[in-house]
Amino acid sequence: METYKEFTFEAAHKLEPYSGLHGHSFKVSVHLVGEPDPVFGWAANLYEVEKQIEGIHKTLDHKYLNEIEGLSVPSLENLAKWIFDKLSEKTDTLDRVEVKRGAEGQAEGCVYRRARAA
Repeated sequence: METYKEFTFEAAHKLEPYSGLHGHSFKVSVHLVGEPDPVFGWAANLYEVEKQIEGIHKTLDHKYLNEIEGLSVPSLENLAKWIFDKLSEKTDTLDRVEVKRGAEGQAEGCVYRRARAA
């Protein structure tokens, strides 16, 4: 079973030497996998996941990403991994995090996923 939660945030960053200071609206999808709960059928309790996401949202929303510890180079790839690492500290059902920016149909993004066993 796979359960997911989305959230958005607004933030500024720069990626020298490629860009000066600018901002984006980011959309994040957090995907959790596991055996369905015998009563509710979910892979993860979204009420619990929401609490974890709230802290990440507060850290990122309307902030300058370059100043956040661990995000001195806030590319989409590093941002997806940073969010994944923060959430995986609290849940073992996290499978992947997708971060994208841009208008629907013209978005760009990155998916960071749990390493698969060989």
